[in-house]
Amino acid sequence: MAENLEPGVAAIGVRLLDDAYMAWAAAESESSRALRTWRDRGPRGHDAYYTYLAALDREEAAARDLQRLWALTEPCRDELTAHQEQLGRA
Repeated sequence: MAENLEPGVAAIGVRLLDDAYMAWAAAESESSRALRTWRDRGPRGHDAYYTYLAALDREEAAARDLQRLWALTEPCRDELTAHQEQLGRA
């Protein structure tokens, strides 16, 4: 199946994985900032604590999405990797 993967389908797969990774990376960064803010505010940081929990939930959701896409692309990952390398050379 992977040998017959259309270049357009491979491009969509690469873009979806890239987008999912970028969404996770942004959520992870936001979560780290929220954690630092909560830590810096100390005992009076109740609002910062809830902000951190919300950011952590978003990071976990983004990580689950990335994990699902990674698992779905396993059968054609070699083709996706080859397509990504071709894009890098173009």
